[in-house]
Amino acid sequence: MGNLCIVKLGGSIITDKKAGRPVLLARRVKEIACELAQVIAKRKPPRLILLYGAGSYGHPVAHRYKLLDQPLSKYTLIGVGYTTASVRELGTRLAEILLDAGIPVVPLQTSSFVSMRKGRLHFANISTIENILEHGGVPLLGGDVVFAGRRTAIASADALAVELSRKFKKAHLYFATDVDGVYANFPPQNNERPLRQLDRSAVKDLLQTQRSKITRSDITGAMPGKLRELLRARNTNATIFNGSKQNSLSDALFGKDKGTKVSL
Repeated sequence: MGNLCIVKLGGSIITDKKAGRPVLLARRVKEIACELAQVIAKRKPPRLILLYGAGSYGHPVAHRYKLLDQPLSKYTLIGVGYTTASVRELGTRLAEILLDAGIPVVPLQTSSFVSMRKGRLHFANISTIENILEHGGVPLLGGDVVFAGRRTAIASADALAVELSRKFKKAHLYFATDVDGVYANFPPQNNERPLRQLDRSAVKDLLQTQRSKITRSDITGAMPGKLRELLRARNTNATIFNGSKQNSLSDALFGKDKGTKVSL
């Protein structure tokens, strides 16, 4: 595809993850839409795949029904249904704001064509994404509950980003989070600055001391979970930066020095 950017908008910057109920941070989403409009207005704009975390629309429901690796049952499927419906609502609201800003997004329901096989996400129809990109569109996918045979699995937006980078070679990953980058300690201590550069070995070292913590507001492991997913990437560069600040996304996509650079 060439010059492809896979951008993941963290649930913490587009929703109020601590609310315990679906709350969209509409003001910031509108700012993000304007920033993306600046990017695609360039003479030779990058191709974009836009991903979003489920935030307060998905994590509390998935946590309530314990949808991490559960056998399918009527009760579990009710939880799947509620979670899917909620993240679909989030995707629709994001799409409306982005479309109003002139971004040619095409919202896709992750659970309709993604499953989990042997611990990895499997795309049943990657050509749909390729077709959208080829004609100048922006595929829009979010974290969701998917099926792993007869069990449930969580397809986080982080995992989607990494798996897509394996299919679209030389794509650059951008993770817009609510912190300034990756820190030696998580959560960071007072006045601690983010690390500027990380390679695969450094990420592994960090994960020796940082553990993923499953909570009601984040069932995918926060920053340690993101780093663990990134280790699945191959020959890929990623930027992890604070996307809650105005113009931070457009600055990152325009190549300004932001956050932590990860080379894998």
